[in-house]
This record gives sequence, structure tokens and C-alpha cells, in this order.
Amino acid sequence: MMPLFLHLRRLTVLAAACGMLLAAPTSAQEIQLPHIGGPGGDALPVAEERRLGEQMMREIRRYLPLEDDPEVNQYIRDLGHRLAGHSEDPGYGFHFFVIDNPQINAFAMPGGYIGIYTGLITASESESELGGVVAHEIAHVTQRHIARNYAQAQRLNLQAAAAILAGILIGAHDPQAGSAAVMAGIAAPIQQQLAYSRDYEREADRVGVRNMARAGLDPEGMPRFFQRLAEASQYAEQPPEYLSTHPLTQRRLTETQEMAARHRDVEVFESGDHAFIRARLQVARERTAADAVAVMKDRMARAETPAQLRGAQYGLALALARAGRNDEAHRLLDRLMDQQGERLLILLARAEVARSAEAWEKALETYQAAASLYPDNPALLHRYAETLMYLDRHDEARRLLVRHARPEQPALLRLLAEAAHGAGREAEGYIAMAKYYYVLGEFNSAMAQLSNALRHADEAPYQRAEAEALRDRWQESMRSRGATGR
Repeated sequence: MMPLFLHLRRLTVLAAACGMLLAAPTSAQEIQLPHIGGPGGDALPVAEERRLGEQMMREIRRYLPLEDDPEVNQYIRDLGHRLAGHSEDPGYGFHFFVIDNPQINAFAMPGGYIGIYTGLITASESESELGGVVAHEIAHVTQRHIARNYAQAQRLNLQAAAAILAGILIGAHDPQAGSAAVMAGIAAPIQQQLAYSRDYEREADRVGVRNMARAGLDPEGMPRFFQRLAEASQYAEQPPEYLSTHPLTQRRLTETQEMAARHRDVEVFESGDHAFIRARLQVARERTAADAVAVMKDRMARAETPAQLRGAQYGLALALARAGRNDEAHRLLDRLMDQQGERLLILLARAEVARSAEAWEKALETYQAAASLYPDNPALLHRYAETLMYLDRHDEARRLLVRHARPEQPALLRLLAEAAHGAGREAEGYIAMAKYYYVLGEFNSAMAQLSNALRHADEAPYQRAEAEALRDRWQESMRSRGATGR
């Protein structure tokens, strides 16, 4: 089976299945950036495109390591929705997620699912550089490039397509798992069906640059990042195989630079969080605390801009806490807060250092102060609630989460389920877990959790009514969509 899988990978290429992927290419003249192609946007209606995206996302959750850091995930969601809000279709319903992998990759999937690799975040040097890639992916979705591409694949069963496409994506991270996923589908001749169009790439560049300007990011960030990849590619020993047939020529680089130059008068506003998130990932990537401290001290010494220096200081504080040097970490964060004010990421880092020192009450005080300034921030709520639960204060965590846990924040739903169970509210806990599984597309697991909720709802009439209503609505949805659970 492996030879067939490798053949499929060579023919279809990872990104031709799922969207755009960035990686270190083979030469300065031809950066390998895959793209989507095909005419006829009506061939894949939005509802079916979302259904296909959901199917693919289930496979990704099974096989790829998704980043679970709340601060990182929230940053990417905020950046993504900021750009999507200025796109051709701001109400499309995008889903941004992060894959824990050092490759410099990003991709768009059907249904507005956009994946960002941690390696892309750490390789970008500013929010506008990272935003350029995200804007490009959003443009692939809003311009219906995926739907147009499927005009050539109308006979391809959606479920089989999801297995094949997700398998190709997974194969880039784990060839053995990817092979199994691909062979679970139908090995159809999909080379032409999934071929991208260079015209679509240029359109995504153009639309992405325009949307960056609308969102207040620096449009120069997109060509600047591409150019840096081009220069670095001269020294790449083994560029990813799946990018070999999708070159980005010097012409395209030049066109992107020209498009960005037309928006030079834009008033640029970056959140200031990029340097912190980048440092956060770099600290987590180091194998030992001593290595993390050394890397961050080196970055402080080599910082060329105030943003780079602040990011390195933040990263050093996290690294020092990881090394058990909590007093030093606190002093560094205090100085940083004197310079930057009560930024959320600094407050969360202060609480993180307090937790590292087992100063739990100090951590809770910091979370409470942060919640007064940022009352609805999911990353803050996540950290606050998990700290309360660690201290066996489950009902407090439950009351905090019940007001904020929503389908777009599945991690909070899972925390709510744990907090409710810990507080002795079994029916409520099972309902929250059912919602969590339903958001993930695990329909059978969701229904099983509702059954558990009903068995524990004898003295909870409100939860019984909610569980019954969810069961009826989800069963009807499954029948109408023809969905099958695992």
C-alpha cells in the first residue's frame, strides 16, 4: 500500500488537497507554494463544503498534534478573525487552529478551516508577516477556490474525498498514519481534480494584501516574508516533497511587492502580542529549561527592535520559571509591565510564574485582576478555571465557565464538564461533554453523553429538558445530513 500512497502524494501534493502550505523551497527563484484551481464555484455548495471540512477536521484531530496552549490558540483566533472581518465574506464562519509542528506551513481546508503550524509563527518576525499568510489563506476560502476546484470532481464522494484529502495532509506529518487514512478512502485518479491554479494564488495574494490594509496590518508583511523564504531557500537541503510541483516564481514575488506598495499609506496597527507568542513557542520548543534560558538571553542580546526585546524578556521570564528561578522571573515581568502596562499576556505570565512557585493565592489574585480588565477572554478563563479546579474549587470554576463556554470554544466546554462533575453536578457535566463532542463532530460520543445526562437528571428537570432538546435536534441534524459517527 505504501507505494500507492507515495504515488498519490507525488500526484496530488499535500497542499493541493487542503489549501496553501508554506515551506522552505528549493531555490530563490522558485519558492514552493501550492495552490487551488478549477472553475465553477457552484459545484460545491457552502453547506457541503462545510460538511467536507468537518469530516477532514475530524481526521486531523485524530492524527495531527494540535497545539493546546490557550494563549497561542487565542492569539491565532484573534488574528484570523480580525482579518476575516475585513474579507469578502466576514460572516463565513472561519475556524482557526494551530498544529504543533516546526514546519513553516499553513493551509486552508473546505468550510473555512485554516490551520497554522507553530513553525510558521516562530519563523515570522512580525504580526504583519504572519498576518500576510493568514490573509492569503482566508482569500482562498472567500474566493471559493476550493469550491471551484471541486467542479472537476463532482463524482468524487464527499466522505471518500475527506479521507483521501485528510490522509494526504496527515502523511506530511506521519507517513504511516497518512497511508492508512488514504487507503481508507477511494484511491481515485485525482491529480487533475485537485490541481491548483497559479491564477488562484495570485488572486489570493491580491485579495489578501487588500484585506491586510483594511485590517490595519502592514501589507508589506506578505512579500517581506515571502522574500525571506526565498533567500533562505538557497540553503535548504531537503524541501518538502509535496511542494515540488507548485512553484512561486520571482514574477509572483514582484507582483506581491507591487500590490503591497499601493497600500503604503495605510495606518498600521499591530497588537504587540506577536513577539510574546513567538517567544512562548520558542521556550516550549527547547528540550531543557537551561536551553530555553540560554536561547532567550541570546535573543535579548541580539534584539534589534523594541518589540524583539520585549518578546525576548517575556520568553526569558517563562524560561526562568521553567528553571525554578521564579523570583528572577517575577522581577523581569514587573519591569516589563512597568513598560507595557497591564497587557493580558504579561498578567497571564505573572500568574503562570506564581503557579510554578506554588503561590496559588497570588496566581488567583492575578487572574481576578486580569478578569476585571479582560472579562471575556477565553485564554484567561481557561487558565483561571483550571487553577481553581487544581485547588479543588470546582463549583467556583463551574460558575466562571458556565457563562462563557460556547461551541466556538470547545476547550472551555471540556473544562466546564470537568468542573461540573467535580462539583457534583453530573447531568450538567455530561451535557457540557456532549456539546464538546458534538462540536468536534463526534456524534455518537455526543449522543452517549446525552444518554448519561438523562440517567442523572432525575432531580435536575432543567438539565433533563436541555438534554432531550439537544438529543432531538442533533438526531434530526444527523438524519438530514446523513452524518455517521465513530
